[in-house]
Amino acid sequence: MALHGSLNTDSKSTLAPVVSLARGVEAPDTLRLTTALQTTLDLEQLLRIFSDTVQETVPHQGLTYRNDERRFVLAVGHTGRHHCSYRLNLLGTELGEVAMSRNKRFSEQDLAQVEYLLCTLVYPLRNALHYRDALAAAHRDPLTGIGNRAALEDHLAREVALARRHHQSLSLLVVDIDWFKQVNDRHGHTVGDAVLRSVARVTKELLRGDDLLFRFGGEEFVVLLRGTPQDGAMIVAERIRAAIAAANCICEGKDIKVTVSLGVATLREEDGDRLFDRADHALYEAKQQGRNRVQAAQ
Repeated sequence: MALHGSLNTDSKSTLAPVVSLARGVEAPDTLRLTTALQTTLDLEQLLRIFSDTVQETVPHQGLTYRNDERRFVLAVGHTGRHHCSYRLNLLGTELGEVAMSRNKRFSEQDLAQVEYLLCTLVYPLRNALHYRDALAAAHRDPLTGIGNRAALEDHLAREVALARRHHQSLSLLVVDIDWFKQVNDRHGHTVGDAVLRSVARVTKELLRGDDLLFRFGGEEFVVLLRGTPQDGAMIVAERIRAAIAAANCICEGKDIKVTVSLGVATLREEDGDRLFDRADHALYEAKQQGRNRVQAAQ
């Protein structure tokens, strides 16, 4: 059984739910829940707090939050046979959909209490989404739209730890545009910016969904290839090199052709900094050997 609803509010107080309970239905105590929800801006932790606290009033096996606009889905617990879901809206702004599930049917009293409690989630959820957006913006390169150096630093240590924990391969590519200073000097920075966007776009199109691309700075990019040993990373790197060499970058009526050099390193018994250094040294060797080539780290 599935029940769907929509909660809309222009209330300015999280302590004053806008849902009216039917006669005979006891209003749950929202003070403890409201206080708990104000302790974090982390979206995942916020939803876990909500699920754990609401569990005392309306037992459930799982809670799922979906936000299609931000392409974000988070599941807490396990999925049951019956569920109720609500689209949350605040002052005309869609906040996503929250669904609760369990194997036992939800009674009318259960649903009324769920709706009442969801009203306490609206403002903390809005704040958590704003915080998440701010973090994402701080980790995004404004020119190309991909991750920036700060994002790389955050992800690299995490990816190394995950690769070790699950005994999986992890490869890193350092990609550098050849003779990029000449592009800027000859055609201007507007054309140079267009070239950077083109290289980022072409590279991203060749990666899998779980691979990660960052602009390290200037004309240098970094790719993290999850679950990819060195031979596979060399294949990906060669595809990137060939695709960029064949690409057309049209800007201000000019068709700009560029090439890239790439250094490739695969994780050994080392930290992320050492992995990057080996790939960067391989890139230097590729430059020394004539550019527009792929070089594996030693």
